[in-house]
Amino acid sequence: MTRYPPKISIVINNHNYASFVGEAIDSVLNQDCPAWEIIVVDDGSTDDSRDILKSYEPRSTIKIILPQNKGRRRHCNADSMK
Repeated sequence: MTRYPPKISIVINNHNYASFVGEAIDSVLNQDCPAWEIIVVDDGSTDDSRDILKSYEPRSTIKIILPQNKGRRRHCNADSMK
């Protein structure tokens, strides 16, 4: 029986935190955990956040979700991440 390492999902909720969101993503990228994914939910930012997030899109371990602004709590629900 083949065993796979546990997969860890890190969810980063962002709304107009352009000065911090890249640092948050880089912090996860610098971890030693072998099996993880990053899910970034941007709640309709109006600053440079989306440009910063787009620079991370080519990485297969990062999923960027860019809905319109509906409030942070709503976008962190499981239905928003499908």
